[in-house]
Amino acid sequence: MTFTKENQKERFRFIDQWAEFVRTHSDQDWSAQQNVIINSALRTASMTKEQYLAMKKEPKSRRHRKKSSC
Repeated sequence: MTFTKENQKERFRFIDQWAEFVRTHSDQDWSAQQNVIINSALRTASMTKEQYLAMKKEPKSRRHRKKSSC
């Protein structure tokens, strides 16, 4: 199987898993996860390359404390 076909199958499996998760969990559960992803994307979009790389070097626990204080 080609890389493209395998990648497409993997994406479809993920979509199926996510759809099942959304169907079987409360809106609050899955929307909280989406919130983390969206906030992360927005935060990194406004960073310079250097800021992003510095953040990636920080321990996760430190990043979470920074985020909760905002």
